[in-house]
Amino acid sequence: MNCAPSHPGPPSFGLLLRQVRDGLMRRLDDSMAELELGLGFSHYIGMKALAYMSPCTANELAQAIDQNPSAVTRLLDKLQDLGWVRREAHAQDRRALQIVLTDEGRALWKQLKQRGDDAISSALRDLSADERDHLTSLLTRVRDSLNSP
Repeated sequence: MNCAPSHPGPPSFGLLLRQVRDGLMRRLDDSMAELELGLGFSHYIGMKALAYMSPCTANELAQAIDQNPSAVTRLLDKLQDLGWVRREAHAQDRRALQIVLTDEGRALWKQLKQRGDDAISSALRDLSADERDHLTSLLTRVRDSLNSP
């Protein structure tokens, strides 16, 4: 018995977004696996945020990458064990720690960034530069609309 409809309707917006996200994550995970460092998409997102925010606190990082603090702590523990980040005393708050990318972490980020850029370029290869800009603008507006009260 075949459950597939003979005339499928237009794709569901939510499903389409999930398929795009999952496809990009899969491409990036596959590319990062070639480095043989045991890194996945969450490490990429964390390193990307740190490349632009470092130094920052773990809570600031958790907010930036939309993860819970315990997940970020596990992420940072792995990155620190591998020598890519370090925790330092916060300059203004002695109770807090700042997360800082090490020189090795910055060098790794350059490799990861290139792999991320390549995955996105591959996914968007059939779109013109104007279409890419327009798509980004539309998705930003949808995201902002979802995040506003």
